[in-house]
Order: sequence, then structure tokens, then C-alpha cells
Amino acid sequence: MVPDRKVLAFAAPGLGLAALLAATALAYAPSLGGGFVLDDQVTVERNGALRAPDAHHLPSLPGMLGVSRPLTQVSYAVDLRAAGLDPARFHLTGLLFHLIATVLAYAFLRRVLLRVGYPRAGGVALAVAAMFALHPIQAESVAYISQRAEVLASLLYLASLLLLDVAAARWMAWPGLVAWAGGVVGWVLAMGAKVIAITAPAAFVLEQATLAPAGERGGRAVARRVIRALVLASPVIALAAWSATLQFASFEASPAGGAGFTATPLSPGQYLLTQLRVQWLYLRLLAWPQGFAFDRGFQPSLGVDAAVLLAGAGLLGFVALALWLWRRAERGEGDPAPERLCAFGILFWFVVVSPTSSLVPLLDLAVEHRVYLASLGPFLAVTVGADALLRRMLGPRATRPGVALLLLVLAALGVSSYGRAQTWGSTVTLLREARAATPDSERIQINLAIALRQKGDLAGAEAELRKAWRSARTVTLVTDVATNLGALLIETGRVAEAVSVLDRGLRASPENTLLRVNRSAALRMLGRYPEALDEARRAVALRPDDPITRNILGMALLATGDLASGLEEIRTAEALDPGNPEFPITAAIALARQGHRGEACAALRRARAATRILPMPRNGVRLAAQLGCPIE
Repeated sequence: MVPDRKVLAFAAPGLGLAALLAATALAYAPSLGGGFVLDDQVTVERNGALRAPDAHHLPSLPGMLGVSRPLTQVSYAVDLRAAGLDPARFHLTGLLFHLIATVLAYAFLRRVLLRVGYPRAGGVALAVAAMFALHPIQAESVAYISQRAEVLASLLYLASLLLLDVAAARWMAWPGLVAWAGGVVGWVLAMGAKVIAITAPAAFVLEQATLAPAGERGGRAVARRVIRALVLASPVIALAAWSATLQFASFEASPAGGAGFTATPLSPGQYLLTQLRVQWLYLRLLAWPQGFAFDRGFQPSLGVDAAVLLAGAGLLGFVALALWLWRRAERGEGDPAPERLCAFGILFWFVVVSPTSSLVPLLDLAVEHRVYLASLGPFLAVTVGADALLRRMLGPRATRPGVALLLLVLAALGVSSYGRAQTWGSTVTLLREARAATPDSERIQINLAIALRQKGDLAGAEAELRKAWRSARTVTLVTDVATNLGALLIETGRVAEAVSVLDRGLRASPENTLLRVNRSAALRMLGRYPEALDEARRAVALRPDDPITRNILGMALLATGDLASGLEEIRTAEALDPGNPEFPITAAIALARQGHRGEACAALRRARAATRILPMPRNGVRLAAQLGCPIE
């Protein structure tokens, strides 16, 4: 039986969206095998707060509007509790959020396309959502665990826009009030994921101003829509202003935090000039997806030159084009629906990138994940423009060539995303790509060494660290290299050499806790127990609430024969970070040496519970076998 055409027309958008989600999942499947990289080590691996009993609790409103990204932290804690430190689970959650964001992008776009009376609204919305889902520039946001914040915030940003849009359409009825409340709550949650959501009220007012219902035009209508949008967004605008004060206070309190007016040597003006060029890099990557680089270096602009003037003129040209199209639509001079949509798409880009590409300096000048949500604007403008152009040139015959061209573009994007996902699926490959793009980056060399060490390539890891060691000049780089090179030398049995490396690091940063911890461990291995104990006590004095420092002090006390005090420190470490198997295993080793088999086995069972589905650390497995402890 042949399905009825009306049934097919009704089911087509849902089937198309389902096919898009399946294709997106397939494109990103290779990234699920990737490990933790760069910021993931601090954000997830060594983040003891994720294992705390209250890790699943959201903070008060000021906490949601601050810089700590509590909702993203809760999502990490859920993954950790479900699967331990299994990177695949974290990657899968990030991909799921990307798929949800794609659905919300489609729903929002379809709604505004229908409102302006655009024909083929469902098909165009699906085409834009497909570009958003499959473009390889999104790989950094989707596959980089630490950038889950970008995807989660964007997802909630779109949900908030969608709900506020419903509220604007039905603001005098109770469904509109419910949607309005949901939009405000959705925005607060988005801010709890990442502060990029601070631009959502501006995006909502822009959308209401530019995207008028079909047949509505003129200055009075614009003013009416803007006033309505400002009234609906007023609580969000007030909260956004409060959030901005919290952000700037945080920048002032943490000058080394990577953002703010003291975060980089660049002045706000120099940063803005640099971002004029950076935006063209982003747009070029969107238009021609080649030359991606993780942790890209970018030469800043310290003054006005030809490149800055050209970049600025080009961006002003886009803004002028958007305003001209909007003006034509309001005066009814052209085809209002595509003109409004193109104007909105262009201006949406500038609104969404403004937190990272304006006057507030950020340490990293050009990062691909920053265009995750903003890319919807250019995709919308280009798709609507191409569709309108094809219709003008070919009339009713434009459908088949238009669909064929779209499928060709999406196939190319999908293949490219699959390749990027494969790169993200191998930490070593990813970091080698980054090193090729920025060969003089000590940070990349350090992280490549960490990845090689995790794969068992100790010689390769040492070679990378030696390169970084020779060129490291800043305090941060010297301490990072010293920490990792010292640990590698300890692992390979060159303990005395490790002490000299750690000493150089401590001369650069005497209060670096990890250096103190590693030096205490090295001294203990050399049999210099009193010195190891003194070093451990210095580490604890610096960070008494750090489980690592308490654990190293416990081990130093055990080495001197003080079993009771040593176990007390190790148990303190376990209490501070109850989900970390390292500490109960250390306690079990000490207890076993003293003949306390039952207590040692209990500690090993706690370690097993902490690791959940992941393999038990090998030293714990060996000890359990020696003692005959059932730990599974």
C-alpha cells in the first residue's frame, strides 16, 4: 500500500530529523574512544569535588550566575558516579547533549521561519540544523570533555529562546506565562553551565525586533515588538547585569584565571583589534572546513595595521548588510521573509561571539569551540540566501537541485566531522596535530608527554618533556615541566636526577604543592626519611585540605615507623576525596605490612567500590591476591 501524501508530508520532518541525529551520532562515534586531555585532567580526573557527597547539588542563585559552571560540574559528577573515570561515558554524554542541542536548534528555527511566513520552513530549518550538527568545527565542543560546558549552555540557551518566543506570542494567556517562567529558569540553568548565556537576552530582543510576523512591518511595529521583548526579558537582563558584576569581581580576584583585564599582556583595545582578525579565521573555517587546530597559536594585533583595518571593514560590511536587509524588510521593498532571516542570522553571530571577541581579554586568543552556538547565524543566513537565490533563478524547478546541493554539502561535512572525530579519538594523534600547528608550544609538548606516558611510551614522553625543559621560561611552564619530568624520572628509577629537576621547579615556585609532594616521594625512595617528612609537612602547610598532601604526609610518617599517625593522615586523605582508590590502597599496604589483614582487606574493598566499572589499580589487585581478599 502506498502511503498517503499527507501522511508522508506530516512524517517527513520527524524522519528527516531522526536521520540527521543518526548521521551525527555516526560521525562522532570515533571520538568516544578518546581519553582525558589538557583541561580534562583538572576538570574531571583530579577534581575531588566531583566525588563529594554534595556534588549533585546546585548552588544558590549567585553561584549559578558566577564563573564556576556548577551545572556542568553536576553533569560530570553524574557521569563519575555512574561509570567512574571512564572517558567513554563522558564523551557519550557530551554527544547526547549535542544531539539535544540539534533538536532544539531545529525547533527554534522552524518556529521563527514559520512566524515570518517563510515557505519550506521545515526543510530550511532541518538544513540549518544539519549544518550545525555535522560541521567539523563543532568537534572541539562535542569531543573535548572540558568543553561540554559550551554545548550544555548552548542547549539551554536555545531552550530559553524558544520558550521566551512562545511567551512573546502568547504573553497575555497563561500558556505564555508558563513559557516565560520556563524561559527565565532555562536561562539561569544555562548560566550555570557557562557564562556565554549572558548574551541570551540580547539575542531574544534581536530576534523579536528583526523577525516580524508575516505582513507586519514599519517602525511602530518594531518599537512594539522591542518593548514587549524588553518587558519579557527584564528579569533576565537584571540578572545578567548582576552576573556581569560577579564576573568582573572574579577576574579581579583571580588575575591568573585566564580571563579579565589582567589575564594577558594585551590591553582591551589590543584584544579587540586581535579579535577582528580572529573572527575572520572562524568564518573561514565555517566556509572552508580545513586547517583545524586544537590549542591554536594566534599572533595578536598590538596596533592598527592593514590587516586589522581590512578585517574591521569586512565585519562592518556584514553589519551594514544586515541593517540594510532589515530596513528593506520593514519598508516592504523586497522579499521580507528571507531578508529578515538573513539579517537576524548575521547579527546573531555578532551577539553570541561578543563575550569572547570583544573588549574583555582572554588568555587563548582563538579557540574553535567559541563558535559552537554562534555558527547557527551564518548557517541560517547562507541557507536562506541560497534557497532564495535558487528560487529566483529556477523557480519551481529549484527543489531538486537545491536538495542535491544540500545533500552534497552535508555529506562533505559529515565525512570531515568523522575525520575530526577520529583525531579526537586518539589523544596522542590530537596533540601531535596541535604540536604541528604550534611547534613551539611547551604546553602542547607537556600534554603530549603525558599522553605518551599513559600509553607506555616513556622514552617518547621524556623526549617531549626535555624539549619543553630547554625552552620553558615562565613560572607556570617551568613548574609544569618539572612536575611531569620529575614524576617520569621517579617512575623510571632515576630518583636522584628527579630531585634535581624538582629543585629547579621549586626555585621558580616555592609554594607549588605538587612539586613538594613529588620531592617528598623521591626523598623517601632514596631513604632520606627525615627530609621526606619535612617536605611532606611543607606541602600540608601549603594546602591542608588537599588529599594528595595529606596522603604524602601519611606515607612519609609510615616510612619513619609512625604507623598510627601515618594511617591517620591517609584516612584524612580518603575522607577528603572518598571516591579516589589511591588512598585506601595506600592504607591497605601499610596495614598489611603490620599484619592487619582484615583491615587491609576492608580498605581494598573500599578502593574497589571507588573504581566502579574501571579496572582496579594494579598495586591494589596484587595486594588483594597476596592477602587472599575477595574484592569483587
